[in-house]
Amino acid sequence: MSFIISVLLSLFLQPDGPADIPESCYTIEMCYELARENYPLVRQYDLIGVTEQFTLKNAYTHYFPQVSISGKATYQTDVISYPFTLPDQDLPILSRDQYQAMVELSQMLWDGGEIAANRRDIRAKSDIERAEYEVNMYSLRERVNGLFFGILLIREQISQVNIVLETYLNNQEKIRSCLENGVANQTDLDMIEVELISNRQQKVKLETLMDAYLKMLSLMLGVQIRDSDELVKPVPDALNDSEKMFALLNAEIMRPELKVFEARERQIGTQWDYWMASGMPKVKLFIKGAYGRPTMNILSDKFGPFAYGGITFQWNISELYYLSLGKHVISSSKTQIDNGRQTFLFNINLQSEQQAAEIQRYRKIMSDDDMVITLREKVRKATEVGVINGTKSTSDLITEVNKEQIARQEKIVHEMELIKAIYELKTIKNN
Repeated sequence: MSFIISVLLSLFLQPDGPADIPESCYTIEMCYELARENYPLVRQYDLIGVTEQFTLKNAYTHYFPQVSISGKATYQTDVISYPFTLPDQDLPILSRDQYQAMVELSQMLWDGGEIAANRRDIRAKSDIERAEYEVNMYSLRERVNGLFFGILLIREQISQVNIVLETYLNNQEKIRSCLENGVANQTDLDMIEVELISNRQQKVKLETLMDAYLKMLSLMLGVQIRDSDELVKPVPDALNDSEKMFALLNAEIMRPELKVFEARERQIGTQWDYWMASGMPKVKLFIKGAYGRPTMNILSDKFGPFAYGGITFQWNISELYYLSLGKHVISSSKTQIDNGRQTFLFNINLQSEQQAAEIQRYRKIMSDDDMVITLREKVRKATEVGVINGTKSTSDLITEVNKEQIARQEKIVHEMELIKAIYELKTIKNN
């Protein structure tokens, strides 16, 4: 109860209420979608795409001409000297302090596929983020199931309490008549009144709990659900159809976690492409313009502009040494991912079998619930007649009414648990 009280306090203290959609009915499938749309993580999905586009554009800029500016000032301990002299001619003496400011324009002609591999890696990483986002969003279904079916169960329990109250009220009138005729006494009437008060208290507790669940579900969905009647009780096809139940048990697993494993495998493949591209030669076209001293004419000790251009070829062959090691790393990573996938599928299949066993258990129990209720109802009615005739006591009547109530409550719980178990199996398989 402390948990419920804390939840209620947090709900009533919310500064802003959810959106108001009056006179609406909500199926559990609608609740799944509303929870997904209302969840703050939805905004992250858009950010993943935006980040991916900017990162791809940034990687693509390496195909554009690259411009760089550099400068340097140096002092040499020695410079070129001439081992000869020319008659009537002074040879220039180079300064030991030298300066240079340079602008370089380069264009990549071929990078061995490194930029393309990098772009594929960016896309693969974004796919992983999207798949993990889907996993987080899918986990909302379990929370929706708990609240949705919890509300439906409480609703049925309140309905049953109302039936019990009506039963006690009818018997109260009968006992009051017996009291006037001298067949019953005041104690009998007091016992009925105690049961009426007890059931009214039980109804208040259930209604309070219902309000808490409705507020929690409203916050999760982002809509105002005022009454449990707005929730549509689902009747899954597999509830009474053995063939459809069998089809559900054998349905293919479509969980979003499987897409995470696939995305990670693709990302590992892009890593191998990147390593291969790193070991390929690079060809680049360039042109450089500078101003400084000395110029290209090293015999001149004057400041001046100069320029040169050409093509460069670079091949870091040592990168090929790591490809063999890279193959082992890639193979090991793929094995880990495959092991993770197999473990996940094993656990999902195990959960499915356990859930199927729960479904079968509830179906077997429910086959006897109606018979038990029918028999309890007969006994209760016979006891009512006995009380009027003076052969049964009010205590006997209360006992039989409570037994009938327990039988009806158990049927309600079993039915709701069965429907919930079927939807949990659907959630486990994403079917």
